Amino acid sequence: MSRRSSSPVELGATLASLSLTLPPDVERPPVPFLHWERAVGTRIARRARPHRLERGVLHVKVSSGVWASELQLLSDDILAQLRASGIEVQGLRFSVGKVERLGPPPPPPREAPRPLPLPDDIAAKVRTIEDDALRDAVGRAASLGLGADAVRRAELNRRAGRAGAESAAPGEDGREARRSSGPRRPDRS
Repeated sequence: MSRRSSSPVELGATLASLSLTLPPDVERPPVPFLHWERAVGTRIARRARPHRLERGVLHVKVSSGVWASELQLLSDDILAQLRASGIEVQGLRFSVGKVERLGPPPPPPREAPRPLPLPDDIAAKVRTIEDDALRDAVGRAASLGLGADAVRRAELNRRAGRAGAESAAPGEDGREARRSSGPRRPDRS
C-alpha cells in the first residue's frame, strides 16, 4: 500500500505523472499562476498576468498604464521572488492589455429596494417629528428599510427553494402576509 503525500502537488506535475497532456488549443502560461501570485501578491495578480517568456524576458499584461508604471518600480523585487521560485527570468516587460478575470464571475447586481408603505403604528410615530425635513428623511428611510427587508426575504426564500411554497411577502401595510400552497391539513398528534 502506498502512502499519500500531505503536501500540495501542482496540477501540471500530476498531469505529467499520468502521461496526460494539455490539448494543443489550450494556452499554457509561461509562469504557473501560483508562482506568479506568490511573487507579486493577490492584489497585483488580479491586475497583471504573465503573457509569454522570451529569451529570459517575462512579458506581463497589466490592466492599466498606472499598474505598468507601478510594477516597473517593483520589478527588482518581483524578479527576485520569481527566481526564488525556480523560474529563470532576467527581466520584465509590461504592456497594457485586457487581463482576464480568474474565478467565478461576479454576482449579478442586487435588486434595488422599492419603498413600501409604513405600518400605521410606525407612520404615526414618524408624524410626531416636528422638523419637516427630518420627518421626510426618517419616513423615506423607514419605507426603504421595509423594501430592503422584503428583498432580503425574497432572496433567502429563493435560495432555500421555497419561493412558491410558503414565502413571506410584505402585504399592503408593509407587514408580512403568509401565502399557503394549499389547504391546511389537520394535525394528527
